Amino acid sequence: MINIIGLGPGEFDYITKLGEKLIYSSNVLIGGKRNLESVKDFKGEKIVLSTNLEEVLEYIKKNVHKSISVIASGDPSIYGIGKYLSNNIDHKSLNIVSGISSLQYIFSKIFVDMNDVYITSSHGKIPDFDYILSHKKVCMVTDNKIGPREICKEIQKRNLNKVIVVGENLSYDNERITIGKAEDILAVEKFEMNVVVILDEK
Repeated sequence: MINIIGLGPGEFDYITKLGEKLIYSSNVLIGGKRNLESVKDFKGEKIVLSTNLEEVLEYIKKNVHKSISVIASGDPSIYGIGKYLSNNIDHKSLNIVSGISSLQYIFSKIFVDMNDVYITSSHGKIPDFDYILSHKKVCMVTDNKIGPREICKEIQKRNLNKVIVVGENLSYDNERITIGKAEDILAVEKFEMNVVVILDEK
């Protein structure tokens, strides 16, 4: 069985009990370097996830007889590896265990419900900001090309009144959550790995 397991937003404390149980009963653990380091005392083989997902898929297909767990930050079904693997592996051999996403985490930190939120990402694409910013409540997973600063510039271009929340390194010791208008966010020199919430001003 191939497990795809969401670790939660960062710290291992946020993983589900089922996810933890499956990880430690696996022969092979595949994941990013930081994620693998968060799993302590694993007795099996650890493989650092390549950026070439085809290589990962090829390894899994050649070793389908083994108990393999692929671990990912947050929830693997929200702009994660879950989509790619579920599109390429027989579902009879696949088990996806949801994790607490960075989206869920940041909304809980700012005491805002997730009802009717529009979820999107800027990974590897140019977002349709006219469409995105027409929503009252947005959560965007960002990358190093289109992040908080670029989002704020798009808000200013349209003269919109929005509150922006930037969550960095969520659940880690160096977590930082910055809340402000576009000009406040643009005044911050640099943001580390983050997720952005955009809300209509009340």
